[in-house]
Amino acid sequence: MPLRALITGATGFIGSHLVDYLTDKGWDITCWCRPESRTARLKDRGVRLVRGRLDELDRLTQAVSGQDYIFHLAARIHSAPREVYEQVNHVFTRNLVQASLEAGGTLRRFVYVSSIAAAGPSETGSIKTEEQNSSPRTEYGRTKLRGEEAVREAGERLPYTIIRPPNVYGPRQKETELLMRLIRKRIVPVLKSREPATTLIYVEDLNRGTVQAALAPEALRETYYLTDGEIYSWRRVLFTFRDIVLSRPVYVPLPEAVIVLAASLTDGLKRARLIRSYFGRRAWKSMTQTPWLFSCDKARSQLGFTPEYSLERGFRETLSGSMHSH
Repeated sequence: MPLRALITGATGFIGSHLVDYLTDKGWDITCWCRPESRTARLKDRGVRLVRGRLDELDRLTQAVSGQDYIFHLAARIHSAPREVYEQVNHVFTRNLVQASLEAGGTLRRFVYVSSIAAAGPSETGSIKTEEQNSSPRTEYGRTKLRGEEAVREAGERLPYTIIRPPNVYGPRQKETELLMRLIRKRIVPVLKSREPATTLIYVEDLNRGTVQAALAPEALRETYYLTDGEIYSWRRVLFTFRDIVLSRPVYVPLPEAVIVLAASLTDGLKRARLIRSYFGRRAWKSMTQTPWLFSCDKARSQLGFTPEYSLERGFRETLSGSMHSH
């Protein structure tokens, strides 16, 4: 009999890849979606859909009933009023936990996919571990941390695991595809700093590690960072992508000053509600001037997690996947 799982956030970047990963392995998948969500791709995968609002506890309880696993990925990431972050990232998580407790039954693991934003940036010159205190800097991070707290408050009544991914990339990731289109036009952002600034993971590695943690007895009520085990400067990331996308090393450098101007223009368009984007001056400053370095040693030692995708391999797969989807 196949394992049964409910996935929230299945129409998003990571969630859609998790649906692919689990259906390919023969899992019986149900996806919780908002009434207005576009679900054509999910229907093509043959999953069961349950549509509902964030506060519909009865429908939530019906959705979680009989599930072996819950993978909770639904979140508000892009710029939004404070109350929207609170409702989606914290209150909905609390409601889902409550529904899981009320449904009882066969639940083996509740996996909350949080974010490094809940932990906050690392100290300069150090790599952050799960034992260190959380100090989120943004409303997104603060509400994701409150979501974690809602999970932990269930204590012994809920068999949970919390995953904190870093920057995740892969096919269908909007920012990565935007960068790819820019580089294909031979326009390459050039950053000055060579200092370590970020940790990354390819989406396939993240989902494999997430499922590995869900199935592992050792991961019960534990929190993990999942990364590819490396630390990067953004300059190295961009130049690696450049070398993979371009067959000839001829390009127009895009200076940082121009990117900062674009971030300011993006903020203006967001204020006018003409676009929705995570990018902006705050995101740019956070990305380039704040270190986000995290260790996956705990996942390696406790779970035997071993990333399979180097940065180069992950970017090649991203390029290949993007070409096949268009």
